[in-house]
Amino acid sequence: MPKRTLEKRDIPSSLLAGARWLMNPVSEGGAKQVPRIKMLAGGPEILADVERMRVHPTGGRLLAERPDLGVSLSDTAALKAMPAGSLGRAFFDSMDNPYGVPGYLLAGLIYRDGFFDSFEISDDARYYLERARWMHDLFHVVTGYAPNLSGEGLLIYFQHAYLYGVSYSKLAWSSFGIGPRFFIQPSIGTKRWRALLKEAHRNGLAAHAVCPAIFVAWEELLPQPLEAVRAQLGIVPFLEDTSRWLDRSWLGKQAADGFGAQSRGATSARLARRVIEAGVDYRDFYRMSAAKARAVMMLAANGASDQDIRSAAAA
Repeated sequence: MPKRTLEKRDIPSSLLAGARWLMNPVSEGGAKQVPRIKMLAGGPEILADVERMRVHPTGGRLLAERPDLGVSLSDTAALKAMPAGSLGRAFFDSMDNPYGVPGYLLAGLIYRDGFFDSFEISDDARYYLERARWMHDLFHVVTGYAPNLSGEGLLIYFQHAYLYGVSYSKLAWSSFGIGPRFFIQPSIGTKRWRALLKEAHRNGLAAHAVCPAIFVAWEELLPQPLEAVRAQLGIVPFLEDTSRWLDRSWLGKQAADGFGAQSRGATSARLARRVIEAGVDYRDFYRMSAAKARAVMMLAANGASDQDIRSAAAA
């Protein structure tokens, strides 16, 4: 079977992935649809972005040097040692909680079920796509949009504008835009909520005009003061406390229960984290067959040593 390419859109498959995301955007099954929607429907735009990146002063340097943003954002010791008030230290503080999901668990979902490897793409496009997968948590920090239901909805509108320069009308009627507009119902009221979504989108476009997010050398900004980074990138922080907003939607009820913090999905994420912290590369873990991944996670659940987990993963 020939491999997929980014040059050709697969709209039916993209719509199916969008429907699956809308059904449960907070689950692993929903989260893994995010890169699929973009790659299946937006391949030509991705390729155009890669071309722009090649001629951009910073973007071109990133493509030539290929720094691994995932390594920088996963080095908790280095992040913790950065100056108070810096972007890196703020990122560490935001992730340093028992309920936080490490970035690699989300970034790795692009490899699930062999999806990413089913595409025939250039090394530059591959780097572009893998780098973009690490930015969601960074955006939470630089924007001030909290990692709760309303904050996630606002960040969707900011993120798509900042990363891709997508127009409001195009985003609003995409799978990603429909979710926040119709499925999130905060107590501030529909009129103000939708006005804030438009504001988040405008702020994302303004930052995109300064420098598209994918062209930013985030690794070099981590030690710098957060406020200076925001000023340099043209990002206006959101100062309201969205945790005070109640939400009566189905998603709101799920959020009130911690999105099933005691669910099998949460347990699976905890075990995956244990496997990766034992020394298994997150990309290799997500490329495993379902049966092998279950076997390795069972070892983790039973208290196996790091060496035994690595050996089982390598077998």
